[in-house]
Amino acid sequence: MDRSKKDRKTSLNFRIIIIVLILAFMVFAIAMMLAPRSSIAHNGKITLSSEDFRQNETVSLDGDWEFYWDQLLTPADFTRDKLPHMDSLMKVPGTWDEKETGTQVYPNHGVVTYRLCLNYPSIIKEPALRVQGVATAYKLYVNGKLMAEVGTVSKNPSDFKDGMESLVIDLPKDTKTLELIFQVANLDYAKGGLRASPIFGSKQVLEQQKMILLALQLLFIGSIFIFAIYYLFIFLLQSKNKTALLFSLLCFNTAIRSLFWGTTPVMIFFSKIPFEVSSFINYLTGYNLIPLMVLFVLSLYPLEYKKTILRLVLLPTLFFDLLLFTPPPFMSLFTNYLYIVILLQMVYVISVLVKAVMHKRDNAILMFIVIGVFVLTIIQDILRYKGIGGMQVAYMFLYGNFAVIMAMSFVQVRIQANTHKKLLLYNEKLVEADRLKDKIMETEMSFLHAQIKPHFLYNALDAIANVCEEDGEKASELIVDLSIYLRESLEFNSLDKMVRIGKELEFVRIYFNIEQARFGEKIQLLEAIEVSLDSQVPALILQPLVENAVRHGISKKPLCGKVTIRATQMPEGISIEIEDDGVGIEGDILALLLSDERKDKGVGLLNIHNRLLSLYGNGLEISSKVGSGTCVKLVIPNGGKKQL
Repeated sequence: MDRSKKDRKTSLNFRIIIIVLILAFMVFAIAMMLAPRSSIAHNGKITLSSEDFRQNETVSLDGDWEFYWDQLLTPADFTRDKLPHMDSLMKVPGTWDEKETGTQVYPNHGVVTYRLCLNYPSIIKEPALRVQGVATAYKLYVNGKLMAEVGTVSKNPSDFKDGMESLVIDLPKDTKTLELIFQVANLDYAKGGLRASPIFGSKQVLEQQKMILLALQLLFIGSIFIFAIYYLFIFLLQSKNKTALLFSLLCFNTAIRSLFWGTTPVMIFFSKIPFEVSSFINYLTGYNLIPLMVLFVLSLYPLEYKKTILRLVLLPTLFFDLLLFTPPPFMSLFTNYLYIVILLQMVYVISVLVKAVMHKRDNAILMFIVIGVFVLTIIQDILRYKGIGGMQVAYMFLYGNFAVIMAMSFVQVRIQANTHKKLLLYNEKLVEADRLKDKIMETEMSFLHAQIKPHFLYNALDAIANVCEEDGEKASELIVDLSIYLRESLEFNSLDKMVRIGKELEFVRIYFNIEQARFGEKIQLLEAIEVSLDSQVPALILQPLVENAVRHGISKKPLCGKVTIRATQMPEGISIEIEDDGVGIEGDILALLLSDERKDKGVGLLNIHNRLLSLYGNGLEISSKVGSGTCVKLVIPNGGKKQL
């Protein structure tokens, strides 16, 4: 097995291990959520010690409360000789609709009374109770006094009014024993009861905790709104960027939903908001949260899903959206089915992310981890809502959603950064290509002019005229050579035209024959060709180099000189050298020979250098020593033209 196959196998094994570990963690976390929670309330009574507060500062009043079905009892009812009949002990937190007593099952809607007797230590100087998550209207009596009322508690639907508000309630200070009586009515909502445990502790601590949670929620909501607006503007400027639109909608949905959770920050701005409006927004954002997340993830990984399956997964969401326009009691009948749909949608998006990880898609592992965390928080909230399991941390959705939004924002920023980087690179290439195009056009024009130098033509005709007087046949041959030379030069019409090296050498020989008519045996041409004459080279690439050697190297030498053409096959391609033993080039001139600053001199060399750069990315290499000669080297790569 070669190294590349081993690397691919190692990478595949790594991705499989990541997937297995994350899925195993999710299974473990769900198992922990389902584990029973220890309760401190037994048979409707709690006795707290000083140790409880040194460790926790606040205590969640979990456990078995006295439960009285279809009765709205007051403290006076528990001071009579004949106490009210208790229907059962009810788990708090939780809802009453799924609790059984013998063969009796409590329905979704009705009125009930919860009762708990609490003894607490003297270490608590300012006792208080935080109440939240009561569905949906309630009255709280403490030691015979009405301490709080949210909504209107009544058996009569015309008098009943929903209400859901988070409160910190002062408790009596003149006693260490408390009797808590909750009257709870739920005639509309899907679930009724103390869905979140009341929290007991010092008022200062409870207020501080509430303010911290409120501050965190507002910070979270503000951040998400900023993301939502930012990516909405991106979509408006880039209408084809559907990922930005989906992410913006997801952020708006999350931020709006968060206004009605936890400490319900919306009450700060709209203290009199109707419960019906609050409930509608809560359901609307809840129904569409997971579908928006599914669509966003799929927009990142469009190759990992099939449209048919996606339609089946999202179709139930349309049904639940239509339920928003039905009466609350009817809508609440489908709540359990909503949980099933949400779980299926989350399983689907997890399966898509598993494929993305296996296929090594960008950011797939990060998205898989954070979506997995979010799925766990959703499951936790569902279990808590139904009163199942031992983990009763409130509003895990907020924390999980925040992690997802941050990760998704990172992914979006990373995508944009990569796109911006590609655009910069593309622009650089365009600028370079445009510059090279201008140089090539300039080179082409100057190259055509450079091939027919007036002084060469004059000298050639003058030499032929002299030969005519001595050898008419030789003059005739020179005239034919000159005509071939002119025709080849003038027919040059493409800078990237390729010809056989054999043809290039024939053209060099024709040029040399004409020059020898002037210089005689003073100049000699030697060839050392070790490559196939059928090898392809750019047209008119050798003759200008040989001409340059003759004009600037040998012609200025008092004695005779020679020009040598070498062509050898190298691993990287064909290496060609044009070497003369002429006068050489001074160092300061050599340093600028291929520079644009000397465009007025040595145009032929500069033209060829630029042609080779445009074709292969490598130009001429020139070395010289004054008094010894000059060598010009070029390489024709095996791979052909470079890719721009």
